[in-house]
Amino acid sequence: MYRVSIIAPCYNAAAYLDGICDLLELQPYDCWELIAVDDASTDETTSTLERYAAADERITPVLLEANGGAAAARNAGLARARSEYMWFLDPDDDFDPSLLVEALDALETTDADVVIFGCREESCDVAGALRSTRDVLPPVSGVLSGDELHRAILDLEESTLYGYVWNKVYRRAAIGSARFPDVMLAEDLLFNVEVFDHVERAVFIQKPLYHYKKRLRSNLTNRFDKQYYAEHRMRIEALYNQHVRWGLDSEETRSRLGSLYGRYIISALERNCDKRAEMSHADRVAWCRALANDPLFTALVQGAHSRGGVALEACLALIKTGCPALMLALGRLVHVVRSRLGSLYAKLKRQR
Repeated sequence: MYRVSIIAPCYNAAAYLDGICDLLELQPYDCWELIAVDDASTDETTSTLERYAAADERITPVLLEANGGAAAARNAGLARARSEYMWFLDPDDDFDPSLLVEALDALETTDADVVIFGCREESCDVAGALRSTRDVLPPVSGVLSGDELHRAILDLEESTLYGYVWNKVYRRAAIGSARFPDVMLAEDLLFNVEVFDHVERAVFIQKPLYHYKKRLRSNLTNRFDKQYYAEHRMRIEALYNQHVRWGLDSEETRSRLGSLYGRYIISALERNCDKRAEMSHADRVAWCRALANDPLFTALVQGAHSRGGVALEACLALIKTGCPALMLALGRLVHVVRSRLGSLYAKLKRQR
């Protein structure tokens, strides 16, 4: 039996598999298995995986007959995994050679259900050349449990680290029956919400052990998705309902979640201006009116305030009016900034 199952959804990932497999071979901790799920790739992914599997019995390819997306691939990997611990790895990223040693040592010495570590965001251009890096670390260090852990989750979400699965190693018992839902943008967060309802003890490591590659025009969040707003509303609602279940429904909680929700609303207003949205002016007006009448908008956004971001606070003030004309003007302005001043847009996006 292996101690940790590494589950990697692979779709047309042949260009990255050599690097990932070589990194795993370098891990000083060798009691791992790699379950690489080929999601009906059309490149050399299958043959590459079979070549590595022939050389290392710890590598198991799982070949899916039809492309089902990352959620389906991860669920297929979970069905095959038998280890005590689970780690979900994206094959186009990489990681520190000490990741498994540090993560599993933290889990075993603290008897935690999950370990959470930081990441290094590596922004690359279209050709794959590294342009910038940024370390994103958990806001706390050490072991948290019970109410103390629950109160830290919103801090973790604001740092962007709650929703990811690749920056965590889970005890299999903590995952239980949780599986990834079939949505494009929020499946990781919804999975974690279900899992963390049963996590009693977590250990945090303030190191960027995982290296998240943000590739221009190839990253999932850069693709156009007509369900962008619906899925991110689902995300905020799940987070809010979780805090209600934990007895943490307070004015501060609603304000902070409302600020996060407001950022997604601003992005949705900007995306509605895109031709690919196929929305007329009347459609956009109707969208704004429906938003203003949404109970989740009323509960969270009306009392939301930015935690230091002046631009975000100004945008929230416009959204709170519920006036379609003001919201549409905001969306158009953000659309121009995103199209012509990409670096400024990226900086503003990080405001909370």
